[in-house]
Amino acid sequence: MNYNDDDNRIRRRKVSSNDYNYKSKQHQRYYEEKVRLENASYERKIDNNRIKKYNTTKNTRTNKRKKANKKIRLKLARIFLIIALVIFIGVAAVGSVFAISSLKDTKVINKEILKESYISSEVVPDNEIPKYLKDALVSIEDERFYEHKGIDIISLTRSLLHNIFSDTTQGGSTIEMQISKNLLTSDDRNMKRKIKDIYYATQMDKFMTKDEILCTYLNNVYFGKSAYGVGKASKVYFGKNVQDLTLAQSAMLVGITNSPAKYKEHREAKKRQEVILYKMKELGYIDEEEYSQAISENVPFKSEIE
Repeated sequence: MNYNDDDNRIRRRKVSSNDYNYKSKQHQRYYEEKVRLENASYERKIDNNRIKKYNTTKNTRTNKRKKANKKIRLKLARIFLIIALVIFIGVAAVGSVFAISSLKDTKVINKEILKESYISSEVVPDNEIPKYLKDALVSIEDERFYEHKGIDIISLTRSLLHNIFSDTTQGGSTIEMQISKNLLTSDDRNMKRKIKDIYYATQMDKFMTKDEILCTYLNNVYFGKSAYGVGKASKVYFGKNVQDLTLAQSAMLVGITNSPAKYKEHREAKKRQEVILYKMKELGYIDEEEYSQAISENVPFKSEIE
């Protein structure tokens, strides 16, 4: 019985010793893991601080570089603006001198002076010119005619840009400017003549109504076949007086003025007429029914009938 007690006592001592060793090892492992985690956390903090310091340094350098580049760009922009301003002032000065010299031999104009310069021998009064004829002219030659005061800035700018960047030339003349070219200046293709036409065009709009301007143009423009003015042209092409022209005939006559050498031929004149009629419809001068009737109307030239 005592033996068994001693044996049990020894066994308990062994178990207790094993438990102690196990717990001791667990505690040591826990401590080691805690130390490892603390070290890792510390190292991460050091790395994060190092990264932050690097990023801060990098951002500082980047910001300094950006500021330096911005200063350079601003400096270049100022230099460019100064150069552009100097060039603009120089061009403006040269342009002003050129414009003044171009206008030296201009004269004061009025209705009487214009009438003295008329080319046509068959002048048609304004009240005898059909409205269709005037509308056709405005539609194809100067669609902002009733809005401007002799000069169409939009057309002039578009024409200038087209002539600079294209191999072909494009006109930007208003009806007033064309009257000036026909009656007061010349057909010369140069800037001096253009400046004079601009000057005379603005003067016309001061003492003439828009209807009077259209009447002046139609009475003097060349229609081909030695016909100057719509009075003679209506008889040459259709064998009738101006006031008797139909919409289709009016559009065809106006079309001829763009290039008489080309459009005096009926086939080409018909193509041009269709373009003008469509433009009239687009701008609201005629409705769909009038357009359809005019397009389908047979409009032979007098020379084709005889």
